[in-house]
Amino acid sequence: MLRACLTCLSFLAFVFTNVLADDPSQSPRLTPLVQVIQSIEPAVVALFTPVDNQIISGSGTIIHEDGYVLTNNHVLPATEGFALLPKSRPIRFRVVGRVPESDIAIVRLLDVKTPMAIVPIGRSADLMNGETVVVAGNPGGRGTVYTSGIVSSKSVLEGGPNALVMTNYENSRRDDFIQFDAASNRGNSGGPLVNMDGRVIGIVSAVVNGEQNVGLAIPIDRVLRQFEQMLEPELYHQKSTGLKIQPLASGVFVETVQEGSAAATAGLLSGDVIQSVNGTSLRHVGDWFLSLDELLPASEPLNLVVQRGAENVTIKVQPLEMPPLPAVEVKSVELGLKYSFHHGKFNQVPDFSSIPTERSGVTSSLGGLMKEINQTREDYFAIRFAGYLKIKSDGLYRLILVSDDGSRLFLHDRLAIDHDGNHPPKPASRVVRFKSGLHPLTIEFFEGNGDQRLELFIEECDSRESVSLRPTREVTADEFLHDAAEK
Repeated sequence: MLRACLTCLSFLAFVFTNVLADDPSQSPRLTPLVQVIQSIEPAVVALFTPVDNQIISGSGTIIHEDGYVLTNNHVLPATEGFALLPKSRPIRFRVVGRVPESDIAIVRLLDVKTPMAIVPIGRSADLMNGETVVVAGNPGGRGTVYTSGIVSSKSVLEGGPNALVMTNYENSRRDDFIQFDAASNRGNSGGPLVNMDGRVIGIVSAVVNGEQNVGLAIPIDRVLRQFEQMLEPELYHQKSTGLKIQPLASGVFVETVQEGSAAATAGLLSGDVIQSVNGTSLRHVGDWFLSLDELLPASEPLNLVVQRGAENVTIKVQPLEMPPLPAVEVKSVELGLKYSFHHGKFNQVPDFSSIPTERSGVTSSLGGLMKEINQTREDYFAIRFAGYLKIKSDGLYRLILVSDDGSRLFLHDRLAIDHDGNHPPKPASRVVRFKSGLHPLTIEFFEGNGDQRLELFIEECDSRESVSLRPTREVTADEFLHDAAEK
């Protein structure tokens, strides 16, 4: 009897083992972690950029079926390079958009068969400390490898003072990062931080030297908020729809429709959700701007399917020509910007009309005035500059405002760069298409404590390839002017 039972058990074990062999999906080896890695493997890219007789390695994630890859800006010292996918030969890529100061970029794989596999974009607002994450990347240029760990902190400050010191700062505008403990090294930069839903929740961007297993990732929500700035398709192609899309909404949610715009004429409304454009389905704000970048050069109408309430509506939008920002006529100008100087402790740019002016004058250089002030007062002041920016030729320009602490830049009395709040020296930028001539300019700045820095850089960028990794040319004295007739 015992022998019969043992024989039966042996037979059942044999059958069970062979069932698992025939059906790998039932194997205990196929854990949720393995399933996530399998789901993202076809869409994780190893990037290689040849420059100065060396090859810079990095990583990226395919986020669109047409071969658009999300990565870090710092792994792209040139505008072209090569990518490797699993079991592929080298694929050429070209940079199609970047925001250098935010260390984010988009490249496009060339000469590939589409549609390509993607990793879906998730959200970082609902992260949980301790949740499992996967890191994929190309450390040491060895090709794509995978590690796993947890979210150590869903929000930390990179390079800031310690947490105790930071309690003294109000309205801090330092960037926050996701901290994770999955192993990562040089070459992982630009790769995805993925949750257990198989969605990108961050871009791996740095390790903390001197600390063990401390990696930092740019939260995906910050990337979504800056997606338009990475591409600026309407500015580069000089076509306007008049739509403002809510970057963090579920789907492509129309936040506002500009009065008199192409979208307004076509009948689009705030609250509409764009389902598709020219037959291509849209999932998030990134899909919208990538589609515009593809379609606007053709100057053809955009055929939209829009969800409005419980029904879908078909709407045709014919983008309008986007004229450059017009210059103004000023009868008599002199070199330099007018400024007013104010004492006070601020944690954001103040209302200058409500605080007393200590002194005023004209300066030919933002940095020059800061050096002059530093000799008498290092902290706790605010300055307002006003005048004109002289643009010497028509074209697309990138303005880069560097400050410590907060600053704001207005063109033609409209806010162009909002760089307000307490933060260390850092840049913020805006691309503008200018008509040659004079453009009303206002710069507002406050200094709390720390470095006293305020600079304005400008670069021509009629092609995306001309966007430099670092600001290179400061606005010169002959480009700052003021109205000689104004007292």
